[in-house]
Amino acid sequence: MALLAVLVLLSCKSAPSSHQVQGEVTQAKINEALSHIYEDYHNDLDMTGAQTYTVVSGDTLVQITQQFYGNLSGIGEAGSSNGFYFPVIMLASETEIKDPDLIQPGMVLRIPDLKKNLDNGTSHKAIKDFLKEVAYIYSKKKNSEKENGLTKLSNSL
Repeated sequence: MALLAVLVLLSCKSAPSSHQVQGEVTQAKINEALSHIYEDYHNDLDMTGAQTYTVVSGDTLVQITQQFYGNLSGIGEAGSSNGFYFPVIMLASETEIKDPDLIQPGMVLRIPDLKKNLDNGTSHKAIKDFLKEVAYIYSKKKNSEKENGLTKLSNSL
């Protein structure tokens, strides 16, 4: 009986939270879902020693993430792109970023120490769960590349 209870809990945790996008996908619904998701996880990040970065024309969140996290050994699974850690920067910069695909020059992003956060149990769990939540958003946006990359990374943590 106890095993059944554990399996039910695990299966529930693997699905995105209740902040689902219902019906027609609009930017307003995406922004609302992301806002609720940010509230769930933002306080679990360790922002000690976080850096800042000002977005310039032509930047993408994936490129910025690779710039800061791309050469960290031992981060992510072998062969994975550390660019898929972009939700960590999203979460740290939640007052600036409404949608990760809509960053603008002049935005000042907060870049938390990824290794420190992955070594912290609470932050690690928040990152893992937040990656799943953002993967769900990308499934609704019909971007299977980002959905699959985020899901794979989350599952590897």
